[in-house]
Amino acid sequence: QIATYCDATRTPTMKVFRLLALAAAVLPASVSGSVSEATIDSAGNVITNDNSIDESIGKSEELKTHVLNLSQYRSDVYWDDGEYGALITTLDPEESGTLNTFLGHKFFVTRHGVKEGLFVDEERLVFTVSQRDQKFYIPKNAAPSTNLCQDRFSVCKDYSKNGGCMRSPGWMIVHCCESCDKELNASELIDPKKRCSKEQLNTPEPVWKAGDLNKLFDSWATNETLKDDFGLEVLSSPEPEKYGATWEKATKDAPWVVVFNNFLSDNEVADLIRGGEIEGFERSTDQGAVNEVGEMEKVVSKTRTSSNAWCMHSCERLPGVRSATKKIEEVTGIPHVNYESFQLLNYEKNQFYRSHHDSSTTDDTPAGHRILTFFLYLTDVEEGGETYFNKLDLAVKPKKGKALVWPSVRDDNPTYWDARMFHEAKDVIKGKKMAANHWIHLNDYHTPNDWGCTGSFS
Repeated sequence: QIATYCDATRTPTMKVFRLLALAAAVLPASVSGSVSEATIDSAGNVITNDNSIDESIGKSEELKTHVLNLSQYRSDVYWDDGEYGALITTLDPEESGTLNTFLGHKFFVTRHGVKEGLFVDEERLVFTVSQRDQKFYIPKNAAPSTNLCQDRFSVCKDYSKNGGCMRSPGWMIVHCCESCDKELNASELIDPKKRCSKEQLNTPEPVWKAGDLNKLFDSWATNETLKDDFGLEVLSSPEPEKYGATWEKATKDAPWVVVFNNFLSDNEVADLIRGGEIEGFERSTDQGAVNEVGEMEKVVSKTRTSSNAWCMHSCERLPGVRSATKKIEEVTGIPHVNYESFQLLNYEKNQFYRSHHDSSTTDDTPAGHRILTFFLYLTDVEEGGETYFNKLDLAVKPKKGKALVWPSVRDDNPTYWDARMFHEAKDVIKGKKMAANHWIHLNDYHTPNDWGCTGSFS
């Protein structure tokens, strides 16, 4: 068993990483088709390979290995841990890095933000550490393979034998295509146009038709029980006088924005915060380009400085998390299969999320538009951190247990966005802001997500 630690030191052109083995190394199996180059020509093409092992090197001797990225791709370097790899570093084109590692360790290279491996002449780029001070190159001609149906990881065959193809078909088709070809016809379904057709997914009817948005919010605004139990308050609506809108700038034909001032219990708040701690917060990312198999690149956001986590697995099983979701189902009348997992958010001092929209102009994907955002505040914030609707000039202050709800689509056409619903998270000036949200879709979200049709392959 191997325990690893990674420490990084950066300069503008060099990164240094440390990989320490604290026990006798049981070396992981390599990915097939490895290329471990020692020399390249002036164009960056591999001209010699050297896999000979220096037998004078002991297993406990720490080695320095150097990697230079000459390719056109921003590249992720993973240590092959025998499962699906541990990210060690990201190298921009023309950037180099030094790995402090051990004899026999293997590293593979992917295009940044996805697990799409880089190849040289259809041989997967894998570096095997066999000598002192080795120099490895990601050559100029390194590129994704033209063969989309491949096993990306050495564990694919084991996963498929243990029922993984049927449990997680989308993830397995994209990452373990060869091993799932017989069971899932993965070599055909690797094409997202075939895998993600509404016929293949048996997509049900949408939950909203024209007029249903207004019907839902009207039912809330006229429900005295919701006002008594959850502190329902209408901030903005198409008929502000009729519904008693409390925002002083509320105007006729404005969109719906409502709050439930006492929506969450203390136990629900505590479990949502605990879920974020279990999953682990990471720097928030934006959605990037989509590759040929439907993977969406994760791009570090320039307009969003918060950290987030996705509430899955053990987080979703926490009693308070389950009761919060059930409460939202009961209030909206929309089933859980239309929900994305809770996004858990952490904003420290001076962190923000600049103006954005939760949906896009049109959305022809199987899950359809995000029609509703159900946003839950998990902490009070001493100063700042408001949710601000830019085109409405409406700011909502965070309050522990409060839910803020708004639609992202039009009442007369739920397949088209409402361009008035741009919003932002204002800078936290004093204190800390923690929150959670369910994005609710027009169609079933869970089935497309299971089949790798939402761009996410977590």
